[in-house]
Amino acid sequence: MSKSLLLLPIFAGLILSGCSAARQNTSISPATLSFQASGQDEAVLIEQTAALDRLMKDIVRNTTIKHAAVGAAVGCGLAVVTSNASHCLAAAAAGGAVGAVSGHAAGKRDVTRRMELVSANAIVRSIRKSNLQLDAISSELPKFLAQQDMDVKGLRSLRAAGTLSQSDYEARLTAIRSSRATLAEALMMSSQQARAATANLREAAAQGQSGLEWHISAIDEMERETVSARSQISLL
Repeated sequence: MSKSLLLLPIFAGLILSGCSAARQNTSISPATLSFQASGQDEAVLIEQTAALDRLMKDIVRNTTIKHAAVGAAVGCGLAVVTSNASHCLAAAAAGGAVGAVSGHAAGKRDVTRRMELVSANAIVRSIRKSNLQLDAISSELPKFLAQQDMDVKGLRSLRAAGTLSQSDYEARLTAIRSSRATLAEALMMSSQQARAATANLREAAAQGQSGLEWHISAIDEMERETVSARSQISLL
């Protein structure tokens, strides 16, 4: 047998393997790879916004007034908080001078204890955690949305070229819209939580707790940032 005949099976194998590799490479388009990468980024970003929403709910809980105002039974000292001055005076008149004095002293102690209607330290910790989460979202969201916009253009090109069916195109576009809706909803909820927390702190300040100015300002800023992040998301 000649040497050329011996080489024919080798050449044939190389040609077939080359064709197989070509078919494998052309079966995965750049748009598909981009879409897969976007899906990974999407999962991370969705978890980040969900975590932010959970942290903002913690802030609302921490800013909710836990000590309800009590009646005049604690004494005249609480009259400044509860506006029960008339009840206090009536109790003092009924109980005599000694009862009025002791009631006043007890009331003052109770007022002092109730001036910290919310835990400022716990709120600071929650604000710091939320700010870290919000910073990460604010950094990644524009890049993620830009990548999705490129994905949509790529999908449209594939559909126009006939290499992507209409059903596949619509399925992928629906997935992108769904992820954007999820992100938008989480950010909207976070902004609402921030608004509620600010209202809680203003109420605590109105009832006598001091030193909440920084907390109110910080949460106001978080509300503005979450609204700004939400405004970047178009639902296509």
